[in-house]
Parts: sequence; structure tokens; C-alpha cells
Amino acid sequence: MNQKSNNLLPFKLACYEIYDNGYDPLKTITEFWSQHTINDCQESLWALFENYRKSEEQQDTADKKQMHTFLMKVCRVLIAYFHVHFRKIEIDAVPFALAEPTEAIIADLEAKQRIHSFFNRISE
Repeated sequence: MNQKSNNLLPFKLACYEIYDNGYDPLKTITEFWSQHTINDCQESLWALFENYRKSEEQQDTADKKQMHTFLMKVCRVLIAYFHVHFRKIEIDAVPFALAEPTEAIIADLEAKQRIHSFFNRISE
């Protein structure tokens, strides 16, 4: 198997996990959000974008492995969200153990809303 196929294999396997006995998209979603904050996700995605934009090949091997692991989790959670939507699985009553306190999430969302409103007023 060539290197390109080797790199794609984990992504392909993540797509086929939905056929495993006992696959539960809600469990995948709750596990993801119990381990990752939205800010961590944004920062990781920004780092990926920057590395892609700069075409940096000198990235540390440990960083590559950590980013690969994160990307696989993002892939799995996106597939899980798709299945929840496609199968019309009720998600509202599912308790989430989030990686950060609810108060911190609310404060962050409100701060971002104020920033958005400020810049939206300026652009009008």
C-alpha cells in the first residue's frame, strides 16, 4: 500500500464505523464535546489552515500525530451529526458533559456576540 493510501485509510475507516454493531452517533457527539472546547477546536482548525496555507512540511512529528488524532475526531463527530440529522434522532434531551463549564461557554458566546454586533454596526 502506498503512502497516500496509508494516509487515507483512517478517514475511510471512520466513515465505515457507522456500520459497527452498537454504533451510537449521540455517544460519539457527547464524547467529543466532553473532551474538546469550541475554542480548542477553532484554534486547532486555524493551525491546520495556517499550516496548509504556508505548506509547512517542517512540522514536529508529535504535532502531526496530535493534529491527525484531532482531525479523526472531527471527522467522526461530523459523521455522527449527519446521522443524527438524517435519521431524525432526538438530541435535545441528551445530557452533555462539556469540557468547560457552561458559564464559561455562555460568557464566551456573549462576548463574541458583542464583538459581532459592534463590527456589524460599523459596516452598516
